[in-house]
Amino acid sequence: VEWLRVGGCDVCLPTDRRRPLDGSPRFTAVVHFVGGVFVGSIPKRSYGPLLEGLASRGRMVVIATPLAGLSGMDHYKAAYEAAFKFSSACTELKGELGGDVFDADELPVVGVAHSLGCKVQMLMSALSEARSAAGRRRAANIHISFNNFEAKQSVPILSDLADAQRQIQLGLNEAAPILGKVGAFADEISKNKNLQDIFGPIATGRASEVADVLNKIGQVAANTPPVGEEFAPDPAETMSLLSSDYAVSRNLVVKFTEDTIDQGIDLCKGLRTKFTDKVTGTGGRLELRSLPGTHVTPNIPDLSDLAGGDFNFEGLGVDGLGDFGSMGKERVAEATNEQNALIDVIVDFALEEAALDR
Repeated sequence: VEWLRVGGCDVCLPTDRRRPLDGSPRFTAVVHFVGGVFVGSIPKRSYGPLLEGLASRGRMVVIATPLAGLSGMDHYKAAYEAAFKFSSACTELKGELGGDVFDADELPVVGVAHSLGCKVQMLMSALSEARSAAGRRRAANIHISFNNFEAKQSVPILSDLADAQRQIQLGLNEAAPILGKVGAFADEISKNKNLQDIFGPIATGRASEVADVLNKIGQVAANTPPVGEEFAPDPAETMSLLSSDYAVSRNLVVKFTEDTIDQGIDLCKGLRTKFTDKVTGTGGRLELRSLPGTHVTPNIPDLSDLAGGDFNFEGLGVDGLGDFGSMGKERVAEATNEQNALIDVIVDFALEEAALDR
């Protein structure tokens, strides 16, 4: 596979773009990927092996949209950001590769999202303006480690960010000490499992990465309109939008056995009531798959160099990754197999749905 930077998005696609001799499509589908908080802002770095697996095994074009808005409180804004970036990337990629090689309008589109990115994906598929901005109908959506917590429950520091947003908007100097409080978030991550899982491996204790994340927080606080101390929409409003306006009837929900903040069952209940229940459903497909792994299994890096168990991951402070430094070949193989199993499940579902959508 190869990586391109197109329309502000990270794009991964097969290097072999020849049309197969059997007459099948050059590419099977377009995958629109949305990652979680902070890790979702650098998808190539944070989800590289996962996305490369989708492109290579499924012969799919993966368009991963980095989202600055997901780090703030307004998830409506993040949904519109994702929709516009995806549409722009599709248009620009067609121009770069040529319409005879790639045209997103002629390929099925499958959404794949992780963690809080699943909420953004849901909003993109529920808000008519966001669907219009994306410009392409979804054949199906895949939701990995869905969560829909209240802001204070999932990321307590966002309460301070909301204060900073309000104060900066009013031009007050008092925002500085509030942002200073956020500087202690690395300590919070080491103590709070919700923070560990949601922030993902980018939120480490190493000074350079802390500085990067603080810079992102400061930019978001300065540029995002205040929406209070709760996410917009809040959890109840999100599930109400799912019930009333969510437009993608074919869905795969993936949860991991060691994921303590997964809310995929709640998502399944809403999707079943809307689409697949014999009494209330309007028709569709819903699958729930439980796989070995943790909330950060999609973020596991390439472990091919860890066969001897010599790499040191101490200081990451992320549940499921912190023991990589001491693990041997058996644990390396186990972690890699967990991610490979995830890739296989996603590819199988996506290819089935893409074939039905042509």
